[in-house]
Formats: sequence, structure tokens, C-alpha cells
Amino acid sequence: MIEPKKSKRFQRILAHYLTYQLKKHFYRVWIDDRREAGKSSSGHLILANHSSWWDGLMVFYLNHYVVKEDSYAMMSQKGMEDFSFFRKIGAFSVNPDSPKDLVTSLKFAEKCLQEKKTVWIFPQGKEEHLEKRPISFMSGPSFLSERNPEISVSLVTFYYTFRHDQRPELFIRICDERVDHNQHQSRKELTDILRTVMEKKIESLKADIINEDITSFDLLLKGFPTNSEWLTFWKRRK
Repeated sequence: MIEPKKSKRFQRILAHYLTYQLKKHFYRVWIDDRREAGKSSSGHLILANHSSWWDGLMVFYLNHYVVKEDSYAMMSQKGMEDFSFFRKIGAFSVNPDSPKDLVTSLKFAEKCLQEKKTVWIFPQGKEEHLEKRPISFMSGPSFLSERNPEISVSLVTFYYTFRHDQRPELFIRICDERVDHNQHQSRKELTDILRTVMEKKIESLKADIINEDITSFDLLLKGFPTNSEWLTFWKRRK
């Protein structure tokens, strides 16, 4: 397992650079933060869907500017090898093809949670098309929740879409999720429950966007003006 090696200086630099890149590539980034007020006194497990290259960077951006917790993120072995700088923002590797390495990574995640830190996981384990159903869902989150029932769990849904402008928009919704451990369900059953909840939240977010109902969202980031906006500006000047 490749362990994280956080650097506050690097994180500050990356945050500024990423802000510029997001403004360049997205028209708007919206957020609907439905978490309960108050910081959890236990570890915090955050699960997010994974459909884009941007997701890993968005986890960092979201944590840096919104969640603001001492966070660590599980990332594929190959991704860590290709982009080693992720170590500096709290990423640690996982190799699902190696049972021994997988257990080591889950134990590290559990250690972070027991130290009341935050752990981000993409349960799909790989990028999948945003509209694929059912989504893949690995058993790692249920393993951690089952062994540490006191931790809080949140779900983050990312939805990338084109609407009425030249560049795409990104909608993010964060929700707390109460995991009931009193039903004595198996780990497989708990995994299926979490997968179903994640799918429903993606579909709910999708429906709001299709129906143009974005009243619950706040503007997190406004992109640079598009070509169409510049053309409209010059047209008005004539």
C-alpha cells in the first residue's frame, strides 16, 4: 500500500491551481449541502459516485473549501502510481486484485476513522458511466461501517451535465446517511442497501436537473466568461 504524505503547502498551491482549472473548464459548479449542522464527534466516512476523471480532484476541492475536515481518500494503486502527487493531499492506495493489499488499505482506513478523521471512498472502485445501472459497489464501506458503527456516514453525488451554455456544469449534493445496524443484516445486504441508496440519490439529483429545479443549490464556483458571453457583450456595445 502507498501511504499518504500530506503537505499543507502543496495543498494550498493545488487549491488555487484547481480553482483556476475549474473556472476554465466548467461554466458553473453548484452545491446542495444537506448535512446536519455540527461536526461529528466520531470518524466520518464519505462515499461518492465515480464517473469522471475530475472526481478525485473534486474530492480534494470539496474537502478543502466545504467539508474542511482532516481527510484521507482511498485511490487505486494505478492512479497513485501515475499521479504520485495525490499522496500529498491525503490519498492512499488500494489494489482490489490483491486480497492482502485490500485488507491493509481497509485497516488503514479504519485506523483513520478510529482517530476521528474523515475517509473518502469511491465504492464503485473505478470510473463508470454516469447512467450505468446498477452501479458497481464494493464491500469496503459496509466492512468499515459494520466494524465501526459509531462513525457518521455521508453520501456525495456528482452529476456532470451540459445545460444552456458552452461549457458543462457540475452539480454536487451532500447528504448524511443513517446506517441501521440493528437489523442484523449481512455485509452483502448492507452493501446492497448502500448501493441502492446511492443510486436513488443520483437519480434524484438527475431529476432535479432535468426539471430545472435547482433552487436548493448554491453557487460554489463561477467559471470564466464563455465565448457566447463575450460575443453578447460586444454586440451590446454596438
